[in-house]
Amino acid sequence: MGSAPGNDDRNGRSGSDIAWTIIGLLLSGVIAWGGIGWLVDRWLDTNLFLPIGILVGAAGAFYLVIRRYGQG
Repeated sequence: MGSAPGNDDRNGRSGSDIAWTIIGLLLSGVIAWGGIGWLVDRWLDTNLFLPIGILVGAAGAFYLVIRRYGQG
């Protein structure tokens, strides 16, 4: 309805929907894996696993975004 012709992907989603999905994937990956790293840090009394968790979450989210939207 509100999207311009030619701005939809093959599933009928507009560009802004795809952008918000990508932002959500990136944030959720960083928050989830960063949270797991933070919990492991608290459990083991270290400061190592939070940054590792954030990096793993970001890498996993980038992988999912490229896998889902990278193939034109």
